[in-house]
Amino acid sequence: MARTRSELESILDELESELPALLEDTEDQDDFWMAFTALADAIEDSAGPNDLEYVRERINSMLSSSGLITPGGGNAA
Repeated sequence: MARTRSELESILDELESELPALLEDTEDQDDFWMAFTALADAIEDSAGPNDLEYVRERINSMLSSSGLITPGGGNAA
């Protein structure tokens, strides 16, 4: 069963707050991307069809705000 928008927002907020620690704790970029992708994919998998685009936009926004991707979605590193 898909999560509600409120549940998704809470999970995404938590991922965003953990992003600096995840960056610090991973040894290299490959490790970071593997860990982040696993977390982001799990969130996307729990979203219903009406919320999937919202989830993807939030994930891209947090990556862009952290300087990890360019605003167009490309990897900044």
